[in-house]
Amino acid sequence: MRTTVRNLVLAAPLLSLLAPGFADGAALVTNSGFESGFTGWTRVDAVGSDGTFSLQAGTASPISGDVVPSPPGGAIAAMSDAQGPGSHVLYQDFIVPSVVTSAVLTFDLFVGNRAASFFTPSPESLDFSTPVLNQQARVDLLRAGTDPFSADASDLLLNLIQTNPGDPLVSGYTSHSTDLSALLAAHAGETLRLRFAEADNVFTFQLGVDNVSLVAESIPEPHSVLLLVAALAAASFAGLRKSS
Repeated sequence: MRTTVRNLVLAAPLLSLLAPGFADGAALVTNSGFESGFTGWTRVDAVGSDGTFSLQAGTASPISGDVVPSPPGGAIAAMSDAQGPGSHVLYQDFIVPSVVTSAVLTFDLFVGNRAASFFTPSPESLDFSTPVLNQQARVDLLRAGTDPFSADASDLLLNLIQTNPGDPLVSGYTSHSTDLSALLAAHAGETLRLRFAEADNVFTFQLGVDNVSLVAESIPEPHSVLLLVAALAAASFAGLRKSS
């Protein structure tokens, strides 16, 4: 009997894997609602830019004072704003777990383009300092360590959002959700970069960000569960034989 009890105690960690809905969820993005300011986030402004990403509270944009919606989560959101042209990036690097079976990215985005249209240069660029019109917002997944303003295909893993001519000029806060399971599984163990960016050299532009969540889960594959069941059954049977 004591051998059986010992086997069950040793098997307890395995039993936990068989609990209904077992999942090892990991929040990969910190300070997702900016309630702690920009802790965990990095802000970069292109050389010569006016303005930056600031903390938004209330219904006025941080610098220009344009009417904007209140932060959708908590009291604070992040928002780019300026009174002159510029390019602004807000990003956070994160480490992908070694095993990923499910991953979902969600965030709320406000786009406030005060010009008459969006403009996206070709080739794609976040450079505001050229004569080419550039009035856009975009959200991307990049390889960590790349130029924060890069639009090169070799650096870009996935473009999640990009404004285009004809899109509504002012929209949001709008919730966005993307399944990143396959992409993160393909880059397990790597450091990646989530980037929110905007460029404007036509007129004032605000990009608001809030409620950023990236959660990855690791759920045992069916064959792994069967192996665990077999191991538990063998351990219990061996214990019963010795106790008889």
